[in-house]
Amino acid sequence: MRRVFPKLTRPQKVVVALAVLFFVLGTMQAGRMALALRTAARLPDLPLTVSLDYLALTSGVWSAALLACAVGLVWFRPWGRWMALGASLAYQAHRWADRLLFDASDYALRTRPRDLVLTVLFLALVWGVLNWPSVRRVFRANL
Repeated sequence: MRRVFPKLTRPQKVVVALAVLFFVLGTMQAGRMALALRTAARLPDLPLTVSLDYLALTSGVWSAALLACAVGLVWFRPWGRWMALGASLAYQAHRWADRLLFDASDYALRTRPRDLVLTVLFLALVWGVLNWPSVRRVFRANL
């Protein structure tokens, strides 16, 4: 028996696209965690400005959080919307804290303006989309 899914409305399609973004970011963080763990095992004496254990731990936490956001958004759950709003802001704040505390190369310093623009665009996209009235109605309908 074939399962028939209802057609998605435009606001739902936008939310699914945003969920894909969160899924990609979560998957990238999982890859970053795996790379940090692999590097720590193979090069334990590698001098870095930040511990590989710290990178693995924070990447694992962000991977779980961002993937949970993706699931909540795809299911159109109100907690998914709130979690995505909070996680996007906390994720960017954490990324900037890491940049400001641990960046040591000239390249990292030169790319800060670009990173700031990307941060503002990311936050504007997430907060803008999830606060559109039609998108908010989608989440309110699933209470």
